[in-house]
Amino acid sequence: MKKTILFLVLSLLLFGLYLWTKGSSKINYSFYHWTSNYQVNAKEKNPPKYVKVLDIAFRHTLEIHRTTFKTVPQKSIVPVIYLDNGLWSKMRSKTMVKKVLQALKKLPIKYNEIQIDCDWTNYSKKSYFKFLTLLKQNSSKKISATIRLHQVKFFKKTGVPPIDYGVLMYYNMSDFQDINCKNYILDLEVAKRYHYNFQNYPLALNLALPLYAQATIIRFSKVVGLVAGLRENQLDSSFKKIGKHRYQVKKTHYLNKHLFYEDDIVRVDEVSVELLKNAILELKKVMPQPKEIIFYRWGNRGVYSKDRLDDVVRW
Repeated sequence: MKKTILFLVLSLLLFGLYLWTKGSSKINYSFYHWTSNYQVNAKEKNPPKYVKVLDIAFRHTLEIHRTTFKTVPQKSIVPVIYLDNGLWSKMRSKTMVKKVLQALKKLPIKYNEIQIDCDWTNYSKKSYFKFLTLLKQNSSKKISATIRLHQVKFFKKTGVPPIDYGVLMYYNMSDFQDINCKNYILDLEVAKRYHYNFQNYPLALNLALPLYAQATIIRFSKVVGLVAGLRENQLDSSFKKIGKHRYQVKKTHYLNKHLFYEDDIVRVDEVSVELLKNAILELKKVMPQPKEIIFYRWGNRGVYSKDRLDDVVRW
């Protein structure tokens, strides 16, 4: 009897291991290219796959900013279109589809998929979702879109966009204006508050992880500015460390073409390889394995090196 039970237990364990191994697959990774000028060497072995090509907002009128292609992508790309959420109160969905497709025709790119980046709200949801439906119908392309953490946790309220798949933007989940924020770019304590409903979410999700850094300037207990790309190892002797990732400016001076005033507090937000690994470990507990990881962004890949990024993806 004992031998029979032991055999059954071992059989179940081996079967479970087989299913887990079979279900696992190699994860590909790529990059977001997110500048107004595209200039990538034609000999680049792993060029950015996801390229922001249009930045659209409504201010006094509809503004469509196109990326300038100083070099032409040698491979098919996924054009990414940023849509400011405010435009849905001014523009019809049908009109926006027409504007987007007309703008795409003018770009020197080949593509089979379009990705939309828009942080919709309950107010704009109806118009935005209609836009996505019409874009699919009129373009005959695969449509993907960015998804925020709160849109997964509260998907019954926020809605699920009518797209082929989503990309979970796993960064910028804190309030950068909060002077007590630990790391605006990636704070796992904040992120884990939203680790709900992944198993119930009806869309397949890929994953976007950050590779960028920035400094937040605090003056008189208020956030007064941001300096993109500034990392802790770039701070000079004019900065005095007063806490974890926090510095006080000792004298007024310029750094990276930005003026820092004496007694300003500077919080440096950046992401280490170790933090990215920890993020993946936490996500593995709740999120089905993505087919692809997209790093934001292409211009910062050299800070981390290919080997270190390979290690993050393997993790």
